Amino acid sequence: MPPASAATDTNPPIQHAKSFSVNIPTLTLEVGLFTQVTGLSAQVDVMEYPEGGVNTFVHRLPSRIKQGNVTLKRGVTSEKALIQWFQATVVKAQPADLSIAVLDEVGNTVQTWSFRNAYPVKWTGSDLNAGGNEFLTQSLEIAHSGMKVM
Repeated sequence: MPPASAATDTNPPIQHAKSFSVNIPTLTLEVGLFTQVTGLSAQVDVMEYPEGGVNTFVHRLPSRIKQGNVTLKRGVTSEKALIQWFQATVVKAQPADLSIAVLDEVGNTVQTWSFRNAYPVKWTGSDLNAGGNEFLTQSLEIAHSGMKVM
């Protein structure tokens, strides 16, 4: 039996969702951090194939993987790189590789999602409310050509 110090931890710690970094190498984001990332999803479409003459069941076969758009959210700043990237998509999309890394408490990368040929498809700003005390935020929804988890 190996000594206790050589045993591996079968229950690694679960990471907090609050420490992450977003990297878009083609953009220089000088000011502001992303506060939220949503849309990290993938699902397999199912094709139904009824067999002729047998009405008691339908074959359900896996087909393509469908991946959702990723939405990045951050505070409103004077920096314009995200909105300029979005506006450029109307004239000519400028796909870029995008990566999102989850970090542990000391800043080491635990897991990374990378997205090929990402480009913005929707920009959303905060509602303005003179009686509120919320921070102004902006969201950028991004389509992509595939997700890879590393």
